[in-house]
Amino acid sequence: MELQTEVAGIRLEHPLMNAAGTCKMLEDVKELSRSATAAVMVGSITVEPRTGNAGDVYWAGPMFSLNSLGLPNRGAPYYREVLPEMVAVAHGEGKPLFVSVAGFSPEEYTDLTELAFRGGADLVELNLGCPNVWQGSAQKRIACFDPALVAEVLRRVEERVGADMKVSVKISPFSDPFALAEVAQVIGASKVAKAVTTVNTFPNAFSYNGAKPRITPGGGLAGFAGPAMKPIGLGQVRQLRGLLPEHIQIIGVGGITHGQDIQEYRESGAVATQVATAYLERHEQVFSSFLGELLEVASE
Repeated sequence: MELQTEVAGIRLEHPLMNAAGTCKMLEDVKELSRSATAAVMVGSITVEPRTGNAGDVYWAGPMFSLNSLGLPNRGAPYYREVLPEMVAVAHGEGKPLFVSVAGFSPEEYTDLTELAFRGGADLVELNLGCPNVWQGSAQKRIACFDPALVAEVLRRVEERVGADMKVSVKISPFSDPFALAEVAQVIGASKVAKAVTTVNTFPNAFSYNGAKPRITPGGGLAGFAGPAMKPIGLGQVRQLRGLLPEHIQIIGVGGITHGQDIQEYRESGAVATQVATAYLERHEQVFSSFLGELLEVASE
């Protein structure tokens, strides 16, 4: 059964890869490159080094997971130095290397995108949907909910790196279809956007562990992910496939725990998929396991 696919003109052996947030260091790239993932996604990376949020920042149960990691990473100087080696490691195993970037202004997104491409990245994913960045008691704005900000980021990125570069835009789930259509129109008008990655975690979920919040930062508010996200992710993919120009492809994310889930994302309009919670819980064996299941489903 043929599972090969393409994202932004980049050939993938099959439609499954890791999601941003699961790979930050050179050792992570080496581990993923030896696995059955179709591509290696590094990041999200920021301009300044970030230790991430403190306290209990991740929890996973049978039905859902919560995280408020706060974008921990070594910052631009580290990635400027090691990205070429990361690319060499991934390419040596026949896998493209993608980089997720998370800026706090359009200029930072632009600088990080240029850094990633200069380091040899095959594709840059603009993370416009991270909900877990806090400064004191204030939560940072989730960029994708501001269409004007999305347009400005894409405009500046295109001016800096050129319209031919391979860029994907990662967004949060939208419950308002009119708001989703508005941001899709902005992305669709961009020449540099070749794909949309949907979805990031659902913002500001909450769960108790006895009488205490499961997550420490933000009073317990955290990004919601895991198996329960699949219907939301599928719904976003289906809507976006009808809203975006055909040349902008979709990468589906959310709740993938079996090969059947990958097939459902494909049937809904995604050309590729990403996993985070399942990878964090089961590590690199998830890729070969899910692909074996996908082959069985796709051949029926």
